[in-house]
Amino acid sequence: MKQVVDLTCCRALFALSVFTYHVNLQSRYAGHLGPVGWVVRDGYLGVDGFFILSGIVLAYAHQRMNTSLAEVRLFIFKRLVRIYPVHVVTIGLFALMLILGTALGNEPRDPSRFGSDELLRHLLLIHAWGFSDRYAWNYPSWSISAEWAGYLVFPLLWPRLRNSAPALLVAVILLACVAEHAAVWAAVPWRMNLTYDGGLLRFYPEFIAGMATVPLVPRLARVVPGTLLLSAGVLCSAFGAMVLHDAAGLVVDGFWMILAGFMLRALQGGRPLLDWIPGARLFGELSYSFYMSFAFVETVQSKIWRNLHVAPHSEQILYGITTFAMTLSLALILWNGIEKPTQRAFARRNRTPIPVSARDVTP
Repeated sequence: MKQVVDLTCCRALFALSVFTYHVNLQSRYAGHLGPVGWVVRDGYLGVDGFFILSGIVLAYAHQRMNTSLAEVRLFIFKRLVRIYPVHVVTIGLFALMLILGTALGNEPRDPSRFGSDELLRHLLLIHAWGFSDRYAWNYPSWSISAEWAGYLVFPLLWPRLRNSAPALLVAVILLACVAEHAAVWAAVPWRMNLTYDGGLLRFYPEFIAGMATVPLVPRLARVVPGTLLLSAGVLCSAFGAMVLHDAAGLVVDGFWMILAGFMLRALQGGRPLLDWIPGARLFGELSYSFYMSFAFVETVQSKIWRNLHVAPHSEQILYGITTFAMTLSLALILWNGIEKPTQRAFARRNRTPIPVSARDVTP
């Protein structure tokens, strides 16, 4: 199945937006960027872009999926292989850091974050399902827990959506939009930043909207230029972030239009627009490992800077550069040492290579 290059590049942009958001939490550099600073402050919404993208790419990669037990089992196992090895290894890194720190007399600042109850929830991938009450272990993995919930229902939902009438698909997307705006309202004053405390409320509307987009795109291709929808999405997201200052719902609506626009352009024969960005496609491929690495690096950085008695906001450029370099280095190790080998092993064992497009799902 043909890869939609722009969607892979979007993975890179979404991962970087989440990363810059977290760097700003420590270094507070967004205040120097004027109106663009709101793009950084809204960077956490990159996760919502991933949720929409997950629905799109899973549907795109499994257009002929049936509901036989054998195929559903293969699908679930394939998705687990995709996310679980890196997830477990990053938890192991935190455990190793905890053991070494304790041995050296450095107790964690928040021991409850590393409790056995939270560890079990993380290992079961249910920590974003309403069972947790704090950020714990590798805390960005709450979104992977939400994705796992989506993988479990995908074989039930997708066969019913793919053959639906265009009017029903439009209705599904509009209802998902309403539900997403309701999630924004429910998250006040946390600006839709629902994680362990309501991540599924944030995830499911966007995931389902992404799924409904795939069978709708061929109908839209006859009447809507992909570039037009893409441009409208960019304007909508920029207006929500820079003009209205954190209109999260509009930003996410814009993400949907951007991703649907890229799908339309690909179907209409348009050339990739983002492939000119150096390293964008490669970074998109390793974005999952990058996303899963920054919390560990952030924790290590916090310890280093405290020991040096230097606040990150006093050395913003240095903090940003070192955090990015460390995160990218760990991501490359995880990507080459864990992520790719496990997927290759799965493909050899099952003699069913994972479609190129299916790699575009998680962060």
